[in-house]
Amino acid sequence: MKIDLSDKLTILIAAKADSEDRLINLGITLDYINFHFNVPIILSEQDTEPKLKQICKEKNVHHIFYNTDEFFNRQRGVNVCAKQAKTPVIAHYDADILLKPQQIKGAVKAILDKSANLVYPYDGNFYDVPKVYHPQIIETKNLNCVNLEECTLFNPHSVGGVVIFDKDHYWKCGGANENFKGLGYEDNEIHERFKKLGTKIVRTQWPLYHLTHERKDTSFNHNPYLELNKRECLRIQSLSKEELREEVSSWNWAK
Repeated sequence: MKIDLSDKLTILIAAKADSEDRLINLGITLDYINFHFNVPIILSEQDTEPKLKQICKEKNVHHIFYNTDEFFNRQRGVNVCAKQAKTPVIAHYDADILLKPQQIKGAVKAILDKSANLVYPYDGNFYDVPKVYHPQIIETKNLNCVNLEECTLFNPHSVGGVVIFDKDHYWKCGGANENFKGLGYEDNEIHERFKKLGTKIVRTQWPLYHLTHERKDTSFNHNPYLELNKRECLRIQSLSKEELREEVSSWNWAK
């Protein structure tokens, strides 16, 4: 049976189809979520033409398109989605991530019970799942087939992939920092900023599963703005709690 979180959680995805792998993995992710949950999904696409409109229509996903040739701004994308969310809990959700259903369910419960404002719905271990497992996941909608010993551990202390927030607290702390461009350091910045502002942060059990893909324009290792992102992350980290509150209050996107 599906887990009904339709009045509790909205999943927010910012995506750009810069390769066939990205498009295929997005389809796997959306099918997996829709198989296990009854939950609204909002996807923001930034590109020169809409490439994800059809797949969103097929998967019952609300599609927002921004016609731009600017470099992919993931943080702007998730903020745009968050402003349309009607539920008390929201999730930054990368387009190629899978979790056990109980990880999401437990994270939402922790926020609704007021035991957390921000939940990482995994134990910190971020595994890259090779393509040999993708057909089995597509067929079974189950992660038990994946042997983690055959996966690459990208990060044992990850703070990205999927992050679940109390929506009111999310905006109180500034939402996603739109000064970042592309991928790189934005997840670390959110973690440090929210922690400094007094956020109750918890983790759940089990690892995170990332569907491997070709790395092109939107990947951090192809990001020409990576040094800019690093400077922004360090700048935010250097602020005192009081300075950070003043900084966040000046961000137009969070008003």
